[in-house]
Amino acid sequence: MKNAFFILSLFLAGFATAQKVDLDPFHFNYEYRNLPHTVLDSTLKTYSPLIDVTARTEEFVTADIISSRIVLQGYELAGREADIKYGFTFSDLIIENYEIKESVSESKNKDGSVTKTYSYYINLNYSISATASLRDKSGTDLVRALNVFSNRTFNWTSKEYKNRYDASNYYTNNRNSIKGNLVREKLNEAINAANNWANMHAGFPKTESNLYLWILDNKKHPEYEGMQTRWNALKPALQSASAGSLPDDVKSKMTEMIKYFDGLKATYNKDEKADKKMRYAAYYNNAQLYLLLDMPDKALTEAEGLITNDYDAKDGKTLKEQAEKLTELFNKNNIYTRHFNADSRPYKR
Repeated sequence: MKNAFFILSLFLAGFATAQKVDLDPFHFNYEYRNLPHTVLDSTLKTYSPLIDVTARTEEFVTADIISSRIVLQGYELAGREADIKYGFTFSDLIIENYEIKESVSESKNKDGSVTKTYSYYINLNYSISATASLRDKSGTDLVRALNVFSNRTFNWTSKEYKNRYDASNYYTNNRNSIKGNLVREKLNEAINAANNWANMHAGFPKTESNLYLWILDNKKHPEYEGMQTRWNALKPALQSASAGSLPDDVKSKMTEMIKYFDGLKATYNKDEKADKKMRYAAYYNNAQLYLLLDMPDKALTEAEGLITNDYDAKDGKTLKEQAEKLTELFNKNNIYTRHFNADSRPYKR
């Protein structure tokens, strides 16, 4: 009887570990501070926007409004004696040519005869350029200046009209507002591109990423309740992290989750698909959590384990690359955390 009970126990244990492993990506938002890709002198603390636009551009957007949108995160806005001069130039929008173009559409009647419908629209070609620069007090480039638009020539088309006269009349009566809309559109593009460039190279911008962990979503699996309970406790903790700080209680919850996934690796250790899939979740999630804890060396170990596990190894290669890049960024900046107040950067001495 005891032998029968022992055999039954082994059977049930084997059945439990062989349960179908359904993993779903459970998303969360996580805030941190990006580090610059170009290392500047740590004594540089302030910046000043230098805006160069013409009176014709200011008919649509003033230089003061443009200046208010030129931001180098992690530096204090200052006057003319600022450490960094953030230059932004925006040329006049020049209309190169325009023409009324004809569009033809065809439709067939029931008898097979073809009906052609003609419409007309304005086709306009225009040119514009913009640049961004970061210079020190002496005017020396800190980063190679940026030509914001790779191509200076752009195209715009109006909606379609039933005849040439209506199309022409629309353009004649709305020429200035059309130009104003185009200026504002390209200016928005240019400012966004300039800020992205400047902050990637020299800034310490707040960044919020939408990430995910692989969590069991099969209620019949023996690990379902335990994993879901831990996830529901971890998610709000992860989302409470900020660019300015990563509280100890959040780190503690992340570390507890890592230990749990380490345990799963030992429990689900067979060379079969279900176990490999569980180990995949464990390695992937731990690598992600170590990256968020700013521990790229430990994330690298998990990523390599994910590759060796041989279930969707390409994710392991991606995480390995992320860990290597984060290590490089830390070493380059001599800063080894992405959670700090930008005005008190924690350089390693």
